[in-house]
Amino acid sequence: MTVTTSTHHKLSHSRNTDEQFQALDRALARRYVFRLLHEQRLRRIQEQPQSDVIFRPRVEMCDDPSSSRITATLELPGIKADDVRVTLERDNLLAISGERVSKAPSDQSASVTFPVREIKYGKFLRTLDVPSGTMMSTISAAMSDGMLLVSWPRFPPGATTRSPQ
Repeated sequence: MTVTTSTHHKLSHSRNTDEQFQALDRALARRYVFRLLHEQRLRRIQEQPQSDVIFRPRVEMCDDPSSSRITATLELPGIKADDVRVTLERDNLLAISGERVSKAPSDQSASVTFPVREIKYGKFLRTLDVPSGTMMSTISAAMSDGMLLVSWPRFPPGATTRSPQ
């Protein structure tokens, strides 16, 4: 009877060890695949010319019903006010565009690597809907500490407002 118990214990221990090795094997394989995908993504980013990259800055819109203006705040750290363009396209589309240029010296050798590269460089574009009839002269923009504050009238001059019926 003791022999049967020890044999059963050995089989149980062997199965448990096999399950542990299988779990370890799955975890290592998963980590290896994630590493390969990360390296592939980094190679693609490094092969792509930075000037062709277009990104969209994050925006926060404030629509306070008690205010006569709608305000948008865009995150543009590291960009000077002179490098930002605010234009009115078509009748109701406000375009904010520009370019963030890398501060790293361009004469670096090919052996220089960036183990972490999360800052986006290149051209950016963000478009916002504004009320039809908005004129460029009624749009205000101010840049401070990497934040662009843009505002426009809720109801453009000459626009008729309808009261709810």
